[in-house]
Amino acid sequence: MREPQHGVFGNLTVPGRSGLWGFTLLQSVAMVPLVVLVVLFMATGRWLVAVSVVLTAGVVILLMRVKVQNGRTVFGRVGVRLNQRRKEKANKDVYLAGVTGKGTPDGAARLPGLMARSELSEHPDAFGRPFGLIRMVTKDVSQYTIVFETHPDGGSLIDPDQLDSRVAHWANWITQLGHDEGIRGAQVVIESSPDSGFRVRNLLDSKRVEGAPEFSDAVVQEIRDTHTTGAPQLVCRVALTFDGRHLDGGNKDRGLEEMAEEIGNKIPELTANLAGTGAGNVMVCSAQQIVDFTRVAYDPSVAPLVEELHARGEDTGLVWEEAGPSFMVDGFDTLQHDRAFSRSWTMWRGPNGHFRSNSLARIVEPSPDVLRKRVTLLFRPIPSSRTSTVVQQEQKDATWKGSQSRFDARAAQRQAAAAKTAAEEAQGAGLARFGIIVTVSVKDKDQLRLWDRQVPAQLTPAKLRVRTALSTQAVTFQAGLPLGTVLSDHMLIPESIRKGL
Repeated sequence: MREPQHGVFGNLTVPGRSGLWGFTLLQSVAMVPLVVLVVLFMATGRWLVAVSVVLTAGVVILLMRVKVQNGRTVFGRVGVRLNQRRKEKANKDVYLAGVTGKGTPDGAARLPGLMARSELSEHPDAFGRPFGLIRMVTKDVSQYTIVFETHPDGGSLIDPDQLDSRVAHWANWITQLGHDEGIRGAQVVIESSPDSGFRVRNLLDSKRVEGAPEFSDAVVQEIRDTHTTGAPQLVCRVALTFDGRHLDGGNKDRGLEEMAEEIGNKIPELTANLAGTGAGNVMVCSAQQIVDFTRVAYDPSVAPLVEELHARGEDTGLVWEEAGPSFMVDGFDTLQHDRAFSRSWTMWRGPNGHFRSNSLARIVEPSPDVLRKRVTLLFRPIPSSRTSTVVQQEQKDATWKGSQSRFDARAAQRQAAAAKTAAEEAQGAGLARFGIIVTVSVKDKDQLRLWDRQVPAQLTPAKLRVRTALSTQAVTFQAGLPLGTVLSDHMLIPESIRKGL
């Protein structure tokens, strides 16, 4: 019997509803009236019309099935182009805030897009520690988000047993999110940037004393002058988004005070459960911290000023209405915001097969030639009350898919994965949907050409594929920030229909 390998994982599947001949269920159902229509035309002797309908349907199906680049069909490519042109024609691709801006009569620089209506407040948790709470309430959405800042221990000098223990604790943490019916999503954001060197210089200056030996003083001065810049700075944040609607159904918001009290009581347990995952020291972010890192994301050039104020123990004094950009252009494949250019990539195909625990090491490691690089893991835990239904449906769909071909290795692999998932779910394992967003911010737009090759290449060990977020750079950039944006809840088309298409 083959022994299990340490640090090797897999069994990831994409649940779906398969139809006939490789089509989805909705596509197969849509073909039924088409077949009936062709039969009626043939029965009434209108053969030319029947042939025309068949040829037209064949061309449409071909355009829907043939993928030209990065998993996009011809219809998909045309759709994103038309969406960008419509956006530019309506002048919705340019965002101007501040005193001279459009749509901001009070002169504020609010966050654009989905987060424009968000509010930020601060409340005490069960231990009296202040935490920032982002409130997003619209007609159909009521969500509250908290953010944790962690300092991971790193992957050096870790034996296989400890690695497996961390993975098991992380899996248990995700499973516990599924047990809480009120949690809509989670984000893990690893952000890297070049260190300004102010913290090291401030530390060296504070330790100097009068009358120190000349040699030691010279060594300290040389370190201060030559070794305080260029070092990477890495920070990890975890955002949790809670559903603010009443548990008995409906879209009515429960209110800020009630949600703040409930979430504040859960923070100690959530923090303690992260301890065994390798997250290191975990602290919940205050409202001022959320404002500061959001402002830095939209304008990386202010990062040294913010860092200098923090090192002195001072606050920036910024409020939530000033955290957004003053100028932003949402281009087809590039986002220009204040004094930076950014490009975001999204996952369009998950890992195919097994992958190792260090598969994302290359993509999350700091890069010295960029202003900011963020790797965001998006999780949507499936409630534990629905997991059994999901795995049973996946088993049925995998069996149906496999019955259409006698010699299909991938179909057989999917059936085996579905059976294993069902067995693990019966033992208490949780299920979660996940995705990845990679965002790179640079000073010069021409630098992004290099990252068009580097980002997909750095994700090769994870066996997943990413593509540029065409015509959706602004919303993808925002979804990659640890602000709790759950994009699926803001879609006009329901998820069940989108999956069927």
